[in-house]
Amino acid sequence: MVKFLLLALAFGLAHADPQIAGQWNTIAIAADNVDKVEEGKELRLYVREISCNADCTEMGVTFYVKANGQCSKTTVTGYKQEDGTYKTQFEGDNRFEPVYVTSENIVFVSKNADRSGRVTHLIFVVGKGEPLTSEQQDKLETFSKERGIPSENIQNVLATDTCPK
Repeated sequence: MVKFLLLALAFGLAHADPQIAGQWNTIAIAADNVDKVEEGKELRLYVREISCNADCTEMGVTFYVKANGQCSKTTVTGYKQEDGTYKTQFEGDNRFEPVYVTSENIVFVSKNADRSGRVTHLIFVVGKGEPLTSEQQDKLETFSKERGIPSENIQNVLATDTCPK
């Protein structure tokens, strides 16, 4: 049954790629090392745009990071790997993949290994600018726990996003 669900998820994502490209805003971030995603920290990314090439073997992500009250715009390109994850460089080595895609939200899981070797597992939820509903928040808490991230490490970042749109 688990293999079927994974296959259904993979098949669904393969056909959902057109929904990925567009304007997005970070709604929530969860991390096992919460200090990496607190306000003003290096992995608190305020996503603005996601793009894919024709077959989505390259995914571009444009975002802001805010440090010392200043917003710095960055674009990274993730290159699809054989395992379906995307690999890029930002504050170390990163692998990420979309695990849930609708026209309203995308949930990404990510793994960052910083320059000192510290590994952080993350969940990014992007959307069209609306906060999570209580049902979505409950699902995020459940998913975070399944990924080994305590629910208290979920940061709802929409209200702290003062970077240019």
